Amino acid sequence: MIKYFPGSVKILLFCYALIFINLDLYCQKINEDSLLKIIRATKYDTAKVDALQALANYQLKHKMQDSAGMNTLQKAKTIAEKINYQQGIIQTLLTTGNYYRSKNDWGKSMEAYNEIVRLCISNGHDSLKQKSLMMAYNNLGGIYNFNGDFKNSLSYRLKALEIVEKLMPENFNNRAIVYLNIASDYRQLKIASKGIEYLNKTASFFQQLSSRLKMEFYYEYYENYITTDSTESAKKILEDIKEGLEKFDLSKFQQKDYSLMLLKLSGNYELKIQQNYNAALQKFDTAFAIATDLNNRSEITESLFNIGQTYLKKKMYPDAINYLQKAYDSSVSQALKNQSLKIATSLAEAFKSAGKEDAANTYLEKALALQNEIYDDEKTAELNFLEAKYQYERKEKEITTLKLSNTENQLAVLKRNRLLLIGGITASALLLSLGLLYRSSQQKRIIAEKDKTLQQEQIKFLERQQQLVSLQSMLNGQETERTRIAKDLHDGLGGLFSTVKMYFSTLQHEQELLKSNSLFNKSYELIDTASEEVRRIAHNMMPEVLMKLGLTHALQDMCSNISAGKLLQVKLQSYGMEQRLNASTEIMLYRIVQELLNNTIKHAQATEAIVQFNREGQRLTVTVEDNGRGFNTLEADEKKHAGLETIKSRVTYLNGNISIDSQQEIGTTVMMEFLLNGEV
Repeated sequence: MIKYFPGSVKILLFCYALIFINLDLYCQKINEDSLLKIIRATKYDTAKVDALQALANYQLKHKMQDSAGMNTLQKAKTIAEKINYQQGIIQTLLTTGNYYRSKNDWGKSMEAYNEIVRLCISNGHDSLKQKSLMMAYNNLGGIYNFNGDFKNSLSYRLKALEIVEKLMPENFNNRAIVYLNIASDYRQLKIASKGIEYLNKTASFFQQLSSRLKMEFYYEYYENYITTDSTESAKKILEDIKEGLEKFDLSKFQQKDYSLMLLKLSGNYELKIQQNYNAALQKFDTAFAIATDLNNRSEITESLFNIGQTYLKKKMYPDAINYLQKAYDSSVSQALKNQSLKIATSLAEAFKSAGKEDAANTYLEKALALQNEIYDDEKTAELNFLEAKYQYERKEKEITTLKLSNTENQLAVLKRNRLLLIGGITASALLLSLGLLYRSSQQKRIIAEKDKTLQQEQIKFLERQQQLVSLQSMLNGQETERTRIAKDLHDGLGGLFSTVKMYFSTLQHEQELLKSNSLFNKSYELIDTASEEVRRIAHNMMPEVLMKLGLTHALQDMCSNISAGKLLQVKLQSYGMEQRLNASTEIMLYRIVQELLNNTIKHAQATEAIVQFNREGQRLTVTVEDNGRGFNTLEADEKKHAGLETIKSRVTYLNGNISIDSQQEIGTTVMMEFLLNGEV
């Protein structure tokens, strides 16, 4: 069964690589001895490569013989390269990528998938190579999704979508898998409306899907509706899942598996949305019975936790403690740290509500220790992925440099051949007449000038491309770092402040004299202030309203916050901005306006400012105006102030134009124009 957590559909795509290449089935039909017999009897041809590939899959997936399987796979790849069997090379690379991905060796996995991309793009006009290219894109997206980089995940999956819609519009299961993955990425990027858009596309051919995909479709729809607080629509999906269990063609195992899924979703709906605790208990009790029947330890643990949580909501503390304690012991035995942290926190709450302060403090300490362990584990995993990504990108850069060098060599050879040709023509012309010699010389000069001009244009183009890549990398790096710091502040430091506040609150209840201690009360107030400050900083670095509601709401929130200080009143005017822009474009525009208003606050001594967005079709005009003291724009250009340079870089990144008009003691007007190129 697919584990049901946000983004679970990505696991579908991890299995997607074998939709077209049924090597698993091949391995099950032919035993190992039969495969070895075929390999020994077959010469160096495509049949030998396919047999070696099948044997490698059997060794890796069925016998768990990593070393033997990879050696067999390498033999298959070597023979495929010798006989130029392109599809065989691609299949071995696909298996290699899948193997290293299963071992969390992200660098080698990405290297294998990207080798498929290069092969298919350079030689990939036939349908088989295009299908392989689609699988490579999907699996690359899966790696980024697993490591929390949902933007890059979405980028690769959209590339896969372009291929599947072009080549396989009638292969509904394949289209559905890509659509569901894209919906999952959008949901985790907090753009659930776009996720629902792709789910609606899937709905148009819902009846043609396999029974399993229909159930996965329902699950992703439910999660998107819950994310957008569409609780009535979510409830309707639960009814659809129940009906699907009755009429879809599911195996006995799938029946139990998806029944367990429905019970968990329904129980949480009753618990958190309806607050019908008795109904929730009934769902979770039945889920526990099915999980026990399936002998699924992690699901058993989750069911115990859900039952304990429900008793805690009912204020039946002894029962809550009983089930939560069982869940905690089970999660610890399975080394499920995230689940242990969640359960320990609930146990602390249950013991405290039952008046058992010592036990509550014990589990608070365990929760704090687990939180630190999880934080360290996450950072280690993040660093490992970043290192793998760095090494992979370095190799890609080396390959690009080598290709550029080869191109330059080819140009040199072409130039030499051209000169030889011109020399031959000139020699022939000398034999014919002096007049033809003059004409040939003129032609030679013109060709040389054109050649020189072409080379200069190529150099300028490469320089512009390099500048654009550097600018894109810098801006993407800034946004990634902002997001990381905001997450660390909110989840890490914010969580620590919350725990410290809980400790202070516990001390206040245990030591009555502390309530009248001014130093204690002042310390408590400072901790509360610091917690709010951390939350405010995290919000400014990556405002949640920008991701959920869009650019206009985020800018209005920013303007209101500035105006609340009463030193500068900022008004926002927007026209034609009802439809949201691309997520990365919205972030970049938000940063531009944020930097301009920060400059106004720091330097302009203004009392009023206006931010205006005007969209007409695909043309967007942005104006930021204030009544401050102004500045000399010529001096600013000469000194290259860091703030203005950053703003200009972001405008350039969006292919926009910027003009600044500032007059001293009158004010400053910054106008920017962008061509959106059909982005939504």
